[in-house]
Amino acid sequence: MFKNSIRTRLMALVLLASVIPSGISVTFSYLYTRQSVTDQSVKQNTKLLTLGEANLRSYFSGMNQQAMSLYSGINVPSSFYTTLLTAKSAAQAPPGTILPDTRAIISTQLYNLFLSDRNTYQIHLYVRAARQSNLLLKGFFRREDNASYAAEGQAGGTYRPYLEVTHMDHQYGVKSGFPNLKPGSVPVFTAHFPIYRTPSDSVLADLSVDYTLGELEGIVESMYNSDTERLYVLNEQGEALFASDPDWIGKPVAAGWSRLPAEQDSGHFAWKKDGFQGIVMYKQIKAPLFSGSIIKLVPYEDLYTDARVITRFNMGIGLLFLLIGGISAVLISIGFTRPIKKLIHFTQKVQTGQLDAHMDAEREDEFGLLTRKITGMTRTINELIVKEYRLELANKTNQLKALQAQVNPHFLYNALQSIASLSLRYNAPKVYDLIYSLGSMMRYSMNTERTQVPLRDEIEHVQNYMILQTERFGEENLQLAVEAGPETLELILPKMILQPIVENIFKHAFADGISGGLIQIECRLDGAARLVLAVKDNGRGMSPERLEEITACLRGSSQPDQEEIGLYNVLARLRLQFGSAAEMQLKNNEDGQGLTVTLIIPLEEIDG
Repeated sequence: MFKNSIRTRLMALVLLASVIPSGISVTFSYLYTRQSVTDQSVKQNTKLLTLGEANLRSYFSGMNQQAMSLYSGINVPSSFYTTLLTAKSAAQAPPGTILPDTRAIISTQLYNLFLSDRNTYQIHLYVRAARQSNLLLKGFFRREDNASYAAEGQAGGTYRPYLEVTHMDHQYGVKSGFPNLKPGSVPVFTAHFPIYRTPSDSVLADLSVDYTLGELEGIVESMYNSDTERLYVLNEQGEALFASDPDWIGKPVAAGWSRLPAEQDSGHFAWKKDGFQGIVMYKQIKAPLFSGSIIKLVPYEDLYTDARVITRFNMGIGLLFLLIGGISAVLISIGFTRPIKKLIHFTQKVQTGQLDAHMDAEREDEFGLLTRKITGMTRTINELIVKEYRLELANKTNQLKALQAQVNPHFLYNALQSIASLSLRYNAPKVYDLIYSLGSMMRYSMNTERTQVPLRDEIEHVQNYMILQTERFGEENLQLAVEAGPETLELILPKMILQPIVENIFKHAFADGISGGLIQIECRLDGAARLVLAVKDNGRGMSPERLEEITACLRGSSQPDQEEIGLYNVLARLRLQFGSAAEMQLKNNEDGQGLTVTLIIPLEEIDG
């Protein structure tokens, strides 16, 4: 019983009204916030990577421009380029030949190149003809014969300027030491430039410039948050020019997320392998010295931090509303069910027969109204029980009257039949016809068992009525003309729809007396499958104002008065059986004499 009580259901309803919206709100808020954060992060990081790619491309282009400056003295004697063009090794020179000392020219050019970029760590120039290494490190210049040096190659056998990814520094095979500068202690990346014998592709020398990571790290660090995100700058072979992981130098990057779609310049995708779960964003780089990609890893843990904070905040609010909803559910359910329990106790008293019991209505809301209604109903029941004996007596009286009403029509019919027979005995057929017509009319109108009759019977009833009226006013003053097709006579209609209209003619059309009166009844079928009954007279007609009043009453826009009640009842009975398609139309005749009342009844309703 407890689980089926209104109080329990009301408490459950109020709790659900608090829990379900809160749960849905938290869920949709979290999903929307997470998607919104993801979209915003992708949009923001795409801009960061695009800006970082442009900065890196500009940085690498600057390196290439510095190397191109070595060709500036291509036609100038004793220039750096001319020195490389005329360089020879001592083994190739004829005996006794004194080779020019190019040390000052080469060291000066390398030193100028060293000063052009503050991130330059060392510069190595290998002159192929002289098989000679020239190394400038931290302002110290060394020159040695280095026949075993082999220039760095490129994939595919081509030799174009390129960037070697980050590695620990080395001295390119130069054995002369540098004070306090031991190789293998500084991470650098190297730009390799072949110096060509223009306009051919023959290489005169190999220039390698080592750069420290300061400028590169400054550009890269602007693209990611080092506390939570990871970023990689990889060449086309997947080797790292830069990586945010500790101890990354010299280690290959083989994770699956490093294999990017080659046909897309930038994009992002979700990744949940290789110890990483989050969004991978990338941007391709196409620079003079470097072709590769920037890859940024944004973990879900960092990406959805704000979404989780908002979700926890919403959950806290939801729990608060749940607590408030629980308390409200208890209070509301008690407030609703207390008056119901009082009503139950009151009805139990009434059930035991205490009909004089009373309960005060303390409230002004619906429960107070219900209390007053129930107490009023109980009082009414008590009064009805007191009146029961009076009603029983009145009922017996009505039964007696009903029996008398059943006897009187039969007595009247028999009396009329006796009078009619007596008129024939005294040779008065006219009296017999009148009595027969009156008896037929009474029998037709008082027969309550037949509510629907053929049109033939309805016309016969009107003819009996007109026989009596013709005897009253004289055949020379009143005539009836009926025109009905045989296909209409057997149609079933409600009883007493024509006679009230004809009777109405005597009340209004011939109210001032009848002389040459003519009533015409026309029954026909129109082309729209409808039965049309037209009752026409040649009386005084009706004024346009009065005609408009009656038409408005028939349309239902006004209430009928005593003179219009007959027509209104006929139309109401037709519409009760045939629906709104049944119509009644009133109009004055075109010759200015009399009125025509037309009934229009749909045949499909008659057939149905």
